[in-house]
Amino acid sequence: MSRSAIFKRISISLLLGFALAAVMSEAAFQLFKRENREPTRIELVIPAGTAERVAQGEALPGLPQDMTFVVGDTLAVVNQDSVDHQLGPLWVPAGTTATMNLSSEESYALECSFQPTKYFGLDVHQPVTWGTRLSGVFFAGFPLAGIFAVYSILLGGDKKKKQEAAA
Repeated sequence: MSRSAIFKRISISLLLGFALAAVMSEAAFQLFKRENREPTRIELVIPAGTAERVAQGEALPGLPQDMTFVVGDTLAVVNQDSVDHQLGPLWVPAGTTATMNLSSEESYALECSFQPTKYFGLDVHQPVTWGTRLSGVFFAGFPLAGIFAVYSILLGGDKKKKQEAAA
């Protein structure tokens, strides 16, 4: 097999490897729906009358059961109720705000006074940036391209030998 044929096969293998890696990486990103944003401050508002509704076993519309954050986010719990509330380590007196810095990747199951289940879940993930997504394509693209190149050279050499033997 000539050098130009090998170069052509390796070039096509690189393109195919990186294309397949890009498709797989993007599919994984969409499947897992990871947060693709910079860290920010997120407010969780406890509306007035929450304690009464929780005592009756009612879930509050607008208050989620679980939330997803990225490392570096700050959760601000704003208590508009007339009763003090607690979310894990945060004690939030009536009419005040308490904050929690989410500095590590972790899943939290926190005790919560403003949910009928008395539980509140927080998931904290590393943010997925364009750099993260491109590094996934890079680290998957080269091995895939290498595998494609080796197989194309091996299989291409067999075809040529069979054609020469038949002639």
